[in-house]
Amino acid sequence: MRIAVAMLAGVVLALLASFGVVRVITTSQQDPVVKPLYNYGTR
Repeated sequence: MRIAVAMLAGVVLALLASFGVVRVITTSQQDPVVKPLYNYGTR
């Protein structure tokens, strides 16, 4: 019984960790793409 609870807790932690990593990656890719585009008009 303890093994099943430990496995369930491990799966839940793995899902939360993977969701957090994907969310951080997607939010960090949105910002840097837009800012350099404004610099090309001044040259």
